Amino acid sequence: MHTISTCQQTSVIFIDIPSGGRRMGSMTTAPPLLMTDPAPDPAIDDLKWDLRQRLKLLECTLLLNGWVRTQALTETFGISRAQASKDFAVYQALAPDNLVYNRSQKYYEPGEHFAARLLSGRTSELLDVLGALPGADRPVVALAAAGPNVELLRPLERELDLDILRAVSAAASNGHRLRVDYQSMRRPEPRAIELSPHTLVFSGFRWHLRAFSHEHDEYRDFVLARMASAEPLPDRPGAPRDGDGDWFEEVVLRVGVHPDLPAAQQAVIAADYGMVDGERQVSVRRALLPYLLRLMQIEPEREHPDAVIQQIRLVNPEVVARPGRAF
Repeated sequence: MHTISTCQQTSVIFIDIPSGGRRMGSMTTAPPLLMTDPAPDPAIDDLKWDLRQRLKLLECTLLLNGWVRTQALTETFGISRAQASKDFAVYQALAPDNLVYNRSQKYYEPGEHFAARLLSGRTSELLDVLGALPGADRPVVALAAAGPNVELLRPLERELDLDILRAVSAAASNGHRLRVDYQSMRRPEPRAIELSPHTLVFSGFRWHLRAFSHEHDEYRDFVLARMASAEPLPDRPGAPRDGDGDWFEEVVLRVGVHPDLPAAQQAVIAADYGMVDGERQVSVRRALLPYLLRLMQIEPEREHPDAVIQQIRLVNPEVVARPGRAF
């Protein structure tokens, strides 16, 4: 499970299956933005790869949060403030109308005639930028000039409404509420609800928003693709993130080899998942527990009776439910 952020304010969580291979290891409303597929641009194409990635984050943060500071680059990439200031100067030279400095807030905002230069503005692309960010708990991938062919399978991409994604991200960053039209699968029609968002979560299949529902008076998860609209409520402060008990409670899962497999098969499965004595422990936030169980296909109620298919199982299923609460 990886945690990253833009400007260290809007948190983003990616839920991953623990790795195998012998080791299992204050904006109110944003101005309209011109979003088009960037045409080939020698000025951008000639930039060094690492600089181009930093400028993409700059533009991504500007799009999602509605403002950006040099900390977005210094804290994410570990560069000096002086280098970050140079990067901002490069971006301003590429797109003079895109950045306007807000002296009272001491950050940059999108200019009135903002037009993205490095990004197309597709929400899947913006979220991909967030997913590719380096971090203390994310692997570093060296890009070699030549190497083995690599192919990655991805779930069906859901293209989200850019205005909704920007409103959600800005509300999480600035600590205010949103009014969203949300289509729940428990109701036949969408309804308006007020939310205080705090974290975007990629469950391995789709994007969710962790938020406090003022209608239900509790923290819940909301599928971004099911939001038909999002209206910022900048004058209404959001609920504090530290009140989300399930978010801050860590649960330790004990994942083990299926005991009905023959000894030789148990050994190879244990090696695949980096288990010791046929078991591996995985920590996860209680709020994200259902997603990790589903991703690893170890939900107790959906366990397959064939050990060859199931292969691994949850050794301590009692952590899934607790008195008065079921996932």
